[in-house]
Amino acid sequence: MNAQKTGILIYEMRTRKGMTQKELAEKCNVSDKAVSKWERGEGCPDVTVLPKLAEVFGVEVESIMNGEVPPSQDVSGKTIKDYNFRQPDRYPRYMQRELWLLGEDICQIMIQEFTVIINDRCDFHCDNVDQLCNGEFLHSIPQKCFFYDFDFANGGFTVEIDTQLAKALLKQDAAKYELITEFDLNVFKDYFLKIITDVIYKNVQKQTDGKIELSKKCSIENAVCSATGNNSRQKENLMMLLVSMKGVVGGNEGFINIQFSDAIIEDMLMSGYFGEYGNGIVGNRVKFQNLSNIKSHELPENIFVEFGRFRPENVNLEKGTILVLDKKETEGLNVVYENRVIHTGKTVAIDDKFGIEIAETTQLNEIVYDEKDYISVRLGSAALTKEEIAGLHQGAYLILKQRAGEPSQIIRAGKLVARGEICIATDTFAIRVMEVCE
Repeated sequence: MNAQKTGILIYEMRTRKGMTQKELAEKCNVSDKAVSKWERGEGCPDVTVLPKLAEVFGVEVESIMNGEVPPSQDVSGKTIKDYNFRQPDRYPRYMQRELWLLGEDICQIMIQEFTVIINDRCDFHCDNVDQLCNGEFLHSIPQKCFFYDFDFANGGFTVEIDTQLAKALLKQDAAKYELITEFDLNVFKDYFLKIITDVIYKNVQKQTDGKIELSKKCSIENAVCSATGNNSRQKENLMMLLVSMKGVVGGNEGFINIQFSDAIIEDMLMSGYFGEYGNGIVGNRVKFQNLSNIKSHELPENIFVEFGRFRPENVNLEKGTILVLDKKETEGLNVVYENRVIHTGKTVAIDDKFGIEIAETTQLNEIVYDEKDYISVRLGSAALTKEEIAGLHQGAYLILKQRAGEPSQIIRAGKLVARGEICIATDTFAIRVMEVCE
């Protein structure tokens, strides 16, 4: 077993089922620390535990040992959501997984330290890691809350604590003491927030080999305290990553949310926090590459999802160029098989992969591509059997190999010539050239 691959697979299958590490541990009759070690790649499940893991996740034992589940067009049990090219999936699952592990570390420390401080049992677990716009988060939190801004607008982060939970930790009855005073904010900051931020500081410094010292850049002494998140000067349309932890203290439930700005995520990415970046090896992280056995006979990619095919004359593929396509944002993309458009469909995200929901019911006016030289802008591809292709119908889903949010390919005469980011020009699809291939 490859501990890293198996750990990532266990994490993805667990979070997909909405289970906490503790819940999975109870089902497998192991400790939650054991589950945490698996997901970190610091050890593998014992052979006696593998059958139970396979039963819980509904997969074969061999899949867990290999660290991958065989691809399938069956979407049962998968999360499917419309994909918005105006708000793309910017942060892939491997980045979200690292922050989930950070959230679990914070929860373990909070349970230990907070229990001592308040002399009462409290419980915390990481509930969710998600990417969304600043505005979506600020509009979703309670109007009154404990809100701490660590220079978010300049590459920092924020911590928000629901009133019920914060008041319980301060040994107050929120029903009797609804007002959040400056004294409340400062006491929470000095006795509880300091513990949370210390874990963040140490984690980021360790993961980046000391390249980022948040304790100096975003010190707790300079954090701005307020009883509402509405005072935060955030650009609402920018993307960020959110770590949500659910807590129970004295029967009071609530959330602690940590909001990482796009700028700090970029700094962490470039400094090696999330492992490999680009084609290089960052920090002490090793880049893995799966080799294909020369005797294996994988089904070649034969289905392509495209924004269209275009005349190649005078197409400028310099980095930064925006090529405006002729397909409207509201139109479905083309599903191409054997150089024929056989379906159109709406772009969706199926778990972390791009997908297409087949849209039309009537026969297409058949489009056949017989040009030898052409430019194609391709969202992704798949390898399907003839039976699966024949079974595509309105409402069926086509799962592509590409992860949601990955750059799209620019193909010329069947060869990859560039990659780019899909954007919208007024109400029409366009692609911004990011990389030109040799």
